[in-house]
Amino acid sequence: MERSSPVSGRRAPSPLHDDLVAGYVARTQMPGARGTIVLPGGPRLYALVGGETGALLTIGRRTSAPLPQIGFIGPTTRIAQLDHAGATLLGLRLRATAWPMLSDRDLSRFTDRIVPLASIDPHAMPDTGDPGTDAAAAFAPWLAAQRAAGRARDGLAQQIIALIDASPRAGVGDVCATLGITPRQLSTICLRVFGLPPKRLLMLRRFLSVLRRLLPDTRGAGRVLWEAGYVDHSHFAKDCRRFLDSSLHGFRQRRGDDGDPL
Repeated sequence: MERSSPVSGRRAPSPLHDDLVAGYVARTQMPGARGTIVLPGGPRLYALVGGETGALLTIGRRTSAPLPQIGFIGPTTRIAQLDHAGATLLGLRLRATAWPMLSDRDLSRFTDRIVPLASIDPHAMPDTGDPGTDAAAAFAPWLAAQRAAGRARDGLAQQIIALIDASPRAGVGDVCATLGITPRQLSTICLRVFGLPPKRLLMLRRFLSVLRRLLPDTRGAGRVLWEAGYVDHSHFAKDCRRFLDSSLHGFRQRRGDDGDPL
């Protein structure tokens, strides 16, 4: 499940009943400090306020720079790091099913890419004029405009996510059988709405649900892994290397006390 993130400055409204936003992040990276971790998944929106230009996003061995001041990060297939030394990052994570309510474009075109938010919506202009503005307040006008546009939810996409989250052991064939669609139809929907092929989507949502449960406390990990459909600890460790480029312990050390990832 996607969860909200605490926001520095003014308190963000809870996104628990928000059909678009899964969580907000606000963070100022001091010179010499680690950048903001971007977990696999997404997509995300961000605005950089103040500081010098020269922010960069690193995904594996590939670095994107310079970054747009107001950007859209498409679905990411592995951990990334957004370095924004001297600038305040105001960001939000979109819900998995939010994309059809924002655009009719194929989301897979933006997988592992970062583009100006204006390339998604030419009228997008977050409110970052007030130095005390938090992430929720900055994006509130844009989100309100998106809701007012009245784009419909994708009911089938919502069923796919609900089924994956309720049945973590389900495979591609199980999803197709339950929903009465072909593997090709499922692939088309997943790429268009989630930016990922079905198998990758299933693996990633299972992994992230476990990761968020184990990050605060690894006690009871065996039961958590079993409930999520992992065969054993080595099965989860393999996914850690696949999605985090490290072990869970290594990721916890890297994350430190730098707050919630984007």
